[in-house]
Formats: sequence, C-alpha cells, structure tokens
Amino acid sequence: MAHHASYLPVPKEKQLPQDVDLARQECLEMLAVLEQHMKRRDFMVADRLSVADFNAAYTLDWANEEKMLKDFPALSAYLTSMYSRPTAPPSTSGVVRAPAS
Repeated sequence: MAHHASYLPVPKEKQLPQDVDLARQECLEMLAVLEQHMKRRDFMVADRLSVADFNAAYTLDWANEEKMLKDFPALSAYLTSMYSRPTAPPSTSGVVRAPAS
C-alpha cells in the first residue's frame, strides 16, 4: 500500500480498519463482475481500444498492487496486455507484476 498512501483520500492514520475491509470486499465483488465481462473480449467497450481501457487499466493496476487480482486471470491478462502496448506508460509500480498467489 506504500505506493498509494499519498493518493488516499483519508490519511492512513485516520483510516478505520473496518472501512478498509469493506472497501476491499466491495472492490472484489466489482472485480468478479468485470472478470466475467473480460472473459469474452479484448477491450472494455466495442472491439477497439478506447479511453475506457486506459481508465480500467489504471484502476486495475491499483488492484494489482494490492494483490487483489490473484483470482481474476482474465483481468490479469488484460492488465498485462494493456501495459505491454508499445506506447504504454509504466504501471503504478513501474512494472506489471504477476498477481500474488
């Protein structure tokens, strides 16, 4: 979580553990829906790259940093493909790491 501490809306010392746990659980539920969506496609919308893909890759990169993609192979593959594009910026960690097992 060190990579994102400065971007959190609530300073770490003021975060309530139950709020963090709830946010994590809600995120995992949304990731499960998105995993099903991405099993059938290469891009978020239509059959080509769009701003939705850039937004999704950035958000999924944060989830990957928090080791939340380990049970979502389609999202992990999508994230890898997005950051493998020739003009892609570095991921939030500088490199897309394999999801934690």
